[in-house]
Amino acid sequence: MLSPCSLCSARCCKELYITVTAFDVLRIAARIGKEPSEFAEIYPLKLINFDNETVLECYDNTAYPAEYILCIKSHPCFFLKDNKCTIHEFSPCVCRSFPKGIDGSWKTRVCPFPAGWLFRIFGTNTPSYYVRELTVYKNIVMEWNKKKGKKEDCMIFLLEKARRCVEC
Repeated sequence: MLSPCSLCSARCCKELYITVTAFDVLRIAARIGKEPSEFAEIYPLKLINFDNETVLECYDNTAYPAEYILCIKSHPCFFLKDNKCTIHEFSPCVCRSFPKGIDGSWKTRVCPFPAGWLFRIFGTNTPSYYVRELTVYKNIVMEWNKKKGKKEDCMIFLLEKARRCVEC
């Protein structure tokens, strides 16, 4: 079957920040043979549509936290080449679930016709493990936020915790 994404100009990859979990980062790093810091970053929170439970609080010599989110580097997406995803087979779960948002509602206004409607008819490619991974990731974020750590230590913390969860 033809993928609805093949009928699109990759607006989501160009216009949206691609938020990820530490599990997505580990999975991508293993498949492409790059260090997570080469393609992912702890990015200042400037998003309108985000999940509050994935917001990372970092205390860098201040009494109040700065808020960040784990994202794919660059805008447009680091993995977009010639309007095609170069990691489509193992792309982040948020990409596979799109155009459904984190709240489960359809975001087809980003997808042009007919791609948006094809997603509605055939559904998305949301991995079965996504809900479980997202729940665990939210717990890791909560643990980080209680720690009140510095931004420079955040990525290492997230990846180590996720790595331990994968190994269990």
